[in-house]
Amino acid sequence: MSNKRRDIAQAANRVFYREGFAAVGIDRLVDEADVALGTLYRHFGDRTQVIVAALEHRHAEFLAYLEESAHPGEGADCVLQLFDALGSWSQGRGGNGCLFLRAAADHPQDERIRQAALDHKRRYLALVEQRLRQGGRRAEQARELAPVIFLLLEGAVAAAFTLGDEAAVAGARQAAAILLAQPGAP
Repeated sequence: MSNKRRDIAQAANRVFYREGFAAVGIDRLVDEADVALGTLYRHFGDRTQVIVAALEHRHAEFLAYLEESAHPGEGADCVLQLFDALGSWSQGRGGNGCLFLRAAADHPQDERIRQAALDHKRRYLALVEQRLRQGGRRAEQARELAPVIFLLLEGAVAAAFTLGDEAAVAGARQAAAILLAQPGAP
């Protein structure tokens, strides 16, 4: 990805996250990215391509942050660190829900946007399963438990609207800790 294309995707990620998709037109994207209209269209054929690039940028940034922040540990700690990383992310870059779900909801008929959101969620779920295995769960156990832990992580982002980011992530982390401590849990 060229530097200019990356800069536009990064700017689109910021403005879409802050202001939403409906309120942001091409002129606003051009202003946020500080580029000419022709430059934007030279790198992206249409608004959907800009949205997908913004989602891809956020995907890479978010998963890299989780992997860097959630250091390998043992047992339940290996998984619980994902909640700690999510909490740190939310303090610095969150507070406005899930950009991927918002994009899919705002563009229900656009397969490219829905696919970008789905790809992100699948990779996030795979990361949870990987952490479960790193923490000592057998492959089958990790496969069974990963969707439950994923739901807690996703639920924390959704509940942040009502509870605030810190309380939502702390509550989800506590629920995960209880689940992971249960004897016989997958």
